[in-house]
Amino acid sequence: MDKLQYTRECLHDTLVREALAKVVADVDALIPLSEDDFWVVQKMGLYPAEQCIPFITKQGTPFYQLDNMALVPRGDTANLIHYGDFEFRQLEILYIMARMDSSEAHFWLKEHLFQGCRVDARKKMEYKAKFRGLERADWKQIQVEWMKYCLMLKYRDNALFRNDLMACGDNLPVEDATGTNYASNLFWGARLIELDGKKYYLGCNVLGKLLKQLRDNGGVLDYSLPDDMHLFGNKIITTI
Repeated sequence: MDKLQYTRECLHDTLVREALAKVVADVDALIPLSEDDFWVVQKMGLYPAEQCIPFITKQGTPFYQLDNMALVPRGDTANLIHYGDFEFRQLEILYIMARMDSSEAHFWLKEHLFQGCRVDARKKMEYKAKFRGLERADWKQIQVEWMKYCLMLKYRDNALFRNDLMACGDNLPVEDATGTNYASNLFWGARLIELDGKKYYLGCNVLGKLLKQLRDNGGVLDYSLPDDMHLFGNKIITTI
């Protein structure tokens, strides 16, 4: 089957659309118009498996530090990630924090839940439930831009992350969603499939594409955030 046709048919599947609609504002915007679009950040694509470096959220696995859920080892103060005076062991903490348009929510996370600890799916659900109704109305539109910002902080502060990223060589990092069933698995990552006897990763792989850009651009990503976006009641720190 034609790779473009296969990818587009995947995005017309009802269950796939319902899952992605929980993550993005417009599922149709993910549909590629050509195979060149496979490499556009927020487009669905097929990526030859032999050109990919997959990683998963499991300590001790290859390229573990590329995952947003990856933990800086306890006691490793040299690789902690910093946002102002807030330091943390896991990038997902900062990423999920900005989902809420609430200083109270941000401080609650900083002081009570994630400081020095680990975020998981259960804790993210607890955060969203506690501050229900305070999520930014534009979150789906700005989440990728905020991810770019977060990744640059990690690149700046975490040598473990930089080492794993450089070790990918020219290959495409892929958040391997093959064994997961989260709504976001085909947006931030991709799953392994076989088409006409050849293996590919299928998905938008937004995180993987951003990681490739970050590596190729020496730790810099162009991003644009709303003027009213804030953390802890202050505008986002713009100097990285």
